Amino acid sequence: MQPTSAARFYRARPILVALACASPLLLLGGLWWAVNAFLLTPGVPDDDASAEECVRFIVHEKGLSRLDGDRRDRFLQHHLRRLVQGAALRDRFAAVLRRLTHEEQAAFRAHLFDAFKPHVLSDIRHFHDLQGKPRQHYLDERIVEYNRVAAFLGAARIDKRAFGDALPDPGQMTELLLTKTTEQERELGLAYFGALAERIKQILADPELKREFEARIAAPNTP
Repeated sequence: MQPTSAARFYRARPILVALACASPLLLLGGLWWAVNAFLLTPGVPDDDASAEECVRFIVHEKGLSRLDGDRRDRFLQHHLRRLVQGAALRDRFAAVLRRLTHEEQAAFRAHLFDAFKPHVLSDIRHFHDLQGKPRQHYLDERIVEYNRVAAFLGAARIDKRAFGDALPDPGQMTELLLTKTTEQERELGLAYFGALAERIKQILADPELKREFEARIAAPNTP
C-alpha cells in the first residue's frame, strides 16, 4: 500500500523539526562568515591611502599578512617610496606608530618581518647554490644592491627614533629571528652574512676595488 499524505507528513516531521532547529544556527553561521569575510577583513589601502590606513592594514592580522607575495611586495614598494619621498606623510606615519599599543607595535614588527623574510631567504639560498667565482659575483651584486637600497632610504634622512618602539631593537630582532626562522635557516643565514662581511672587508682594503664598487652603486640601476 502507498503511504497516505498524513503518513508521509509524520514520517518527514523529524526532518522538518531538525531543519527548523538548525536554521537559526545556519543563519548565524552565514552571518558570521559574511562579517568575518567582508567587515572584519580590511581592504587593501589604495595608492593615496593615509598613514593611518597603511599602518592599520600592516598591523591587522588579516591585512598585509593575508596578501600573496606579489600583491604584498607591490603594496610595500609603493608605500615605502611614498614615505621616502614625502616628509609630511612620513611624519604622520611615525606619529601613528608611536601611538600604537605595545601589542600593535609587536604585530607591526612581526608582519613586516614575515613580509621581508622570503626575499632574504631567497638571497641566502641562491648564495648556497653557487660555488667559486659565480658565488663571489653574486655577493658583489648583492653588496651593490643593498647599498643602493640604503642610499635610497638614506636620502630621506629618516630618523629611526621618530618611529618610537615600532621598529625592533637588537633584542626584539633576535627574538623575531629565533621564533620565525628554523635552525637550518639561521645557520645558512650566518654563513651568507659572514661571507658578505668578509667580501666587504676585502673591498674596503683595496682602494681601487672600493672606487669600482662606489661607481657601480652610484650608476643608474637599469635592466
